[in-house]
Amino acid sequence: MDMKKGNQLDFNFPANDLLEFPRDLGEEGWFQFYANRRDAFERLEEKFGTPLNQRVRIALHGEETLLQGLLTLNRLELPPADAEEIRLRLGGRTFLSSAIERVELLQG
Repeated sequence: MDMKKGNQLDFNFPANDLLEFPRDLGEEGWFQFYANRRDAFERLEEKFGTPLNQRVRIALHGEETLLQGLLTLNRLELPPADAEEIRLRLGGRTFLSSAIERVELLQG
């Protein structure tokens, strides 16, 4: 194959054509990702009875001290759909969803 250097530079793209594209090419994809992510979190919240990414007070089985703070997944990766339990994080503490005895949603 005979390829000459500079062939790509031979193309003449008028600058005005670029103005026809949306300013943020990833905006629609971002909104779709965010909506899908929110749906996935809602399914997890419903399945495991835990309000994710919200401030809570939690009692764990066998512990007298209540934990309080923002309840999140321990990892950014969502668990598989067939997961029986999920690993959660509250502050510096990690635990399984099955260890939760009681959850109270905090305002503000």
